[in-house]
Amino acid sequence: MESIKARDRRKAPRVKLSQPVRIRPLDDHSSEEVSNTENVSKSGLYFKTSSGHYYEGMNVSVVRNFHAGDPQHREETAKVVRVERLSDGRWGVAIRIL
Repeated sequence: MESIKARDRRKAPRVKLSQPVRIRPLDDHSSEEVSNTENVSKSGLYFKTSSGHYYEGMNVSVVRNFHAGDPQHREETAKVVRVERLSDGRWGVAIRIL
């Protein structure tokens, strides 16, 4: 029998896409950062970072396809749903758009 952890619990298909995103913690004094996604879906995204301040349940603001100085960017409220330590010392962060 397959374990629950081994099953894919995703509700929406992922697309491998490198897209600039700005992530701004809402309930923390950590600074915002701009990173590139590893994959995206309609309801979320996954990115890698060297910042270790993210935690499961953290509320964040996300701007997808972010370009500095673009007045048309749209902030979305989101929640960190998974944080994992990667073999290269960075962190993988999964975010669900609310």
